[in-house]
Amino acid sequence: MNLDIPGKFAPIVHQAQQVAREVFRPISRHYDRAEHAYPKELDMFASIMDGMNDGAADGGAGAGRLARSAGDTGTGNQNGTNMKTVLGLTELCWGDVGLALSIPRQGLGNSAIAAVANEQQLQRFGKTWAAMAITEPGVGSDSAAIRTTATKDGDHYIINGEKIY
Repeated sequence: MNLDIPGKFAPIVHQAQQVAREVFRPISRHYDRAEHAYPKELDMFASIMDGMNDGAADGGAGAGRLARSAGDTGTGNQNGTNMKTVLGLTELCWGDVGLALSIPRQGLGNSAIAAVANEQQLQRFGKTWAAMAITEPGVGSDSAAIRTTATKDGDHYIINGEKIY
């Protein structure tokens, strides 16, 4: 088994290593201490990450090639797109996993949008910062055991439950 990184991925690995070393590491402790501060340094990374996920350009993190309707089979993943994303994200996580998952359009929230959004929703929400609040007291991050509900009430929703972080 050959575990060497294929040469065609070297540029993305190098770029991600550089970002991890020169951007994430220097600001990591600051945002650990100022946890409610907005990490403005990450705004510029949305377009960089979209480049890493060029097979997913419509919705960030793995979104672009999903089937969207019963008759749609999608067009499949571009060769190497997932590997490129994994290798790049692995390097960014060395810099700071929390910051890596905070990059616009790349976290769990955007993966959920990509998985279930129709075309209109994908256009509206696919390029926004999204979050997923899973963790609850007593059940942790077991998404099958969450108890919080959202009930539509006119033009808004009433959320019943508690999330923790």
